[in-house]
Amino acid sequence: MAPDQPDGLARLFLASAQRAPDRAAIRDVDGRWTYAEVARAASALAGRINAAGVAPGDRVGVMAARRAGGPVAILAVLWSGAAYVPVDPDWPAERRAAVLRDARVRLLLAVDTARETPDEVPRLDLTTAAVLTPAGPGDAAPAAPRPRPEPGAAYVMFTSGSTGTPKGVEVRSASAAGLVTSVASLIGMGEDSVFVAMSSFAFDISVFDMFAPWSAGGELVVVTDVQILANQVGPLLDAPGRQVFTQTTPTVLAHLLDAGLRVPASTVLLLAGERLRRSLVARVTHLRQVWNLYGPTETTIYATAHPCLPLDPDDPEPDLPIGTAVNDAELEIRPLSGTRPDAGGLVVGELVVGGPGVALGYFGRPDLTAERFPDGGTRYATGDLVRRRADGLLVHAGRLDRQVKIRGNRVELDEVETALAGLVGHGRVAARVDTHPVLGPHLAAYVADSPCDAPALRRGLSGRLPAYMVPTRIHQVPEIPTTSSGKTDHRALRAPEDDGTGEEDAVLGTVAKLWEQHLGAPAAPDANFYAAGGGPAAARRIAEGLRQAHATGVDAALVLRHPVLADLAAAVTARVREPRPQG
Repeated sequence: MAPDQPDGLARLFLASAQRAPDRAAIRDVDGRWTYAEVARAASALAGRINAAGVAPGDRVGVMAARRAGGPVAILAVLWSGAAYVPVDPDWPAERRAAVLRDARVRLLLAVDTARETPDEVPRLDLTTAAVLTPAGPGDAAPAAPRPRPEPGAAYVMFTSGSTGTPKGVEVRSASAAGLVTSVASLIGMGEDSVFVAMSSFAFDISVFDMFAPWSAGGELVVVTDVQILANQVGPLLDAPGRQVFTQTTPTVLAHLLDAGLRVPASTVLLLAGERLRRSLVARVTHLRQVWNLYGPTETTIYATAHPCLPLDPDDPEPDLPIGTAVNDAELEIRPLSGTRPDAGGLVVGELVVGGPGVALGYFGRPDLTAERFPDGGTRYATGDLVRRRADGLLVHAGRLDRQVKIRGNRVELDEVETALAGLVGHGRVAARVDTHPVLGPHLAAYVADSPCDAPALRRGLSGRLPAYMVPTRIHQVPEIPTTSSGKTDHRALRAPEDDGTGEEDAVLGTVAKLWEQHLGAPAAPDANFYAAGGGPAAARRIAEGLRQAHATGVDAALVLRHPVLADLAAAVTARVREPRPQG
């Protein structure tokens, strides 16, 4: 096969390094490194990757904690001519193994993490210090990035799958580099830019987090999990005299604001991954700009963008538009069968995206690729319903399938149901999204005619699914309702009136409020007490608050034994329901 050009993302970084080698390229809680230092480190690690038998066009797994070593390891993989496959250390071991197997990786880089991976996958354990302090002459010039063969994939990003297993989206190097360059220019990034990155490296917006500032010669700031959970992001956004950008999901932003985050007025805020409510942006109208960005992983990070400020006081719609095309995306609204234009001539239909951002398809899944990438693979049928407003802007209007977003994470409800059916031994299960007044949208599951030990099922699912895909509530019901065609009627699902849902709601609300009060961290069903910096003192305060609110015997040990917020709420609810001794 004819060789492609050297990786487009690596070339963007290298161009900035050649312009300003002494400018800061990346920092985390432990240090700051220049473009010259990162270039030497990435080149040296790329040499080790190739020496380990990885050839251009192969795939290399990167399992990294949120430290500076993670982005540099990703850059090194691209520098070597290979494609990287991000693996979240917090995924269950079974999912980590499945992704590494399905992507057929030749080598795994484990950076700042000791989480186990399959023995059959060669592994190179690294730390940020080791990555950024390569052995050898300190002034050695970095080698040029190696070219890779066509079709030139830069990464394979795994998302939730409707068939019950995750699927890997294979994205071209040229597509990723083109998107980064065009959107970085659109939002005004330059050499004085600071980008505060909060996303997991296994979430596709992290590609923009890393390479947008590097493409402009700016500085990447990697925020640790603890800094996010403890709501310590604010000081990182305060950089007088410099342009500060950050990106997150609307749900995470809402939690951070509720927990007291103060965002400096000079910040440019990027929001992606979920529908964006006008009411949320109304809380940050003091900022320089807020961007609403939309795009499935299959269209390379973003397909549309919309500047939200100033808010139009005469616009009555609760959702803000997803805007207009970026990176030369070709947007088509395909009307649904049997629908007609409304009185204004507007049609709601499925958004189909073409143009340079369309991915290569699903790695190793030609059947699924052919189904979702029509017209010879030149377009992607998103499954998202949209409508075009009279002013030409697009607005998200729902989904055709059962894909949902939980705190910005893409979740196929079919995958949740498949995992749950595997545990209970039959298919009489269902999952849907419910809303809690404190925690907001979360997953709820229903199990029919089987003894339903909800805590045990949650523990079992935690070993198979990422934390955000584990249902917060699991209800036992006499039957799963069906439609006339025999399919599950998810709209008709109802929790039993006598299952204590109201009681559980009350406890869940108390736990969430105490969590934010004593840990200073946003309350989410999968939030972890220890990751939020919790210890014995905080556990005692939370336990005391629960005893006072619910008049039950909760001690610090119970809090420490159930570090996941939803599990703690379930354990406390069980205590509340225990029969009290007769006096």
